[in-house]
Amino acid sequence: MAGLEAISTATSQDWEASDLTSPREALAGRRHQFAAWFVLAGLIIPAWEAQVSIAGAKFTAGRLAVTVLVGPALVLLTRRGRHAVTCDLLAFLTAAWMLLAAASTAGFAALSSPAAESLQFLFSYVVARGYFSSPAALDTFVRALKILTVAVVLVGVAEYMTGRWIAHEAAAAIFGTSPLGSVTRGGSIRATSTLDHPILFGVFCALVNPIILLSERTGRKLLLSLVCLLGCILSQSSAALMAYFLGVAAYSYDHLMRRLPGRWAIFWTVLAVAIGALMTVAQHPIGWLISHLTLDPETGYYRILIWDAAFYRIAQSPLTGFSFELFDENILDSTVDCVWLVEALRFGIPATMLLLATNLTAVWPVRRHVQVKSDDFQERMNFAFTIIVLLFSFSGITVHFWNYMWIFWGLAIGIKASLHESLYYRCYATRGP
Repeated sequence: MAGLEAISTATSQDWEASDLTSPREALAGRRHQFAAWFVLAGLIIPAWEAQVSIAGAKFTAGRLAVTVLVGPALVLLTRRGRHAVTCDLLAFLTAAWMLLAAASTAGFAALSSPAAESLQFLFSYVVARGYFSSPAALDTFVRALKILTVAVVLVGVAEYMTGRWIAHEAAAAIFGTSPLGSVTRGGSIRATSTLDHPILFGVFCALVNPIILLSERTGRKLLLSLVCLLGCILSQSSAALMAYFLGVAAYSYDHLMRRLPGRWAIFWTVLAVAIGALMTVAQHPIGWLISHLTLDPETGYYRILIWDAAFYRIAQSPLTGFSFELFDENILDSTVDCVWLVEALRFGIPATMLLLATNLTAVWPVRRHVQVKSDDFQERMNFAFTIIVLLFSFSGITVHFWNYMWIFWGLAIGIKASLHESLYYRCYATRGP
């Protein structure tokens, strides 16, 4: 516990001068602290086993948090000084299309699951936009996230040592449900901690790492980054390890090339050329990419089969998909390890395109009219959440996100959109008329 308390006091020293003094500021600080811990509670409460029924609807801890907080978040968004961004419209259209597509396919009587998926994404986005826009509020969120990340990795270590998914077993005993069955690879258990699958656990650890690298300025940075790497290793997930090292590579590239103004234009140009070459040379570009994103060639081959089967079905209903209907196929009815394919199968290609556009508009660079200090906390977090949103999008090629990771994706996009809003209007105000 002492280690966790030390982490909570170590985040960003940029805001020490802005300690809350007035009653109004103190109230705002408590509100943001409550929101941060409440919305992150779903991270440590297993969603599969720990569900409650309210008015006929099932709520996980994460779903309950974003549902309770979305109303106050909307009020905060309408306050003076807040501005709408393009990402807001696209997030709303993404959720709306999911609902409309599902209603047209399965009918209004079968909207329970589509509503849960679409609304918890939209609600988490709105909560992030409303609550975590100021530097102090974002700092509070980051502190809580670090503490809980260490906690879930410690649970993963305990699982590896005991050979049991202890968090899920404990939640099942408390809520009277059946726990998820553990998964092994190479004779050892794959840690899943409090999340629903080892892949989700590993990818979560990889996603938190950029925040650690860009918020910590002490020797603790390396220690906490290694904690995230440990979580990736315990999950035995190739997607998690790849996301971790891609995050480290992005951070290192920016740090080493920070004196080069066009460093990211050069990076994206080289990447575009590489992708173009792959599309030209490879006979099956998607298959080549998927097979090289996995540690186990057998799982890579299986994912290619999933893509082929999914493309065939998507072509049959490209606009609205099939909602949550089953296909009577062993492959598609068991697992589809790609969030982009899942959304296209459920809600049509427009849903996938809207989700992609939501991510891209959130990370689109702010056109700078003035230079912002390189040590600015918002600037560093803007880069961190840019990496996170891009890693979410890239990892989604071989990973399907659900339950709390789906909510966390919405939170990440919402925080990135708020940072985009803040930096844009701060630059605009600094430039003057």
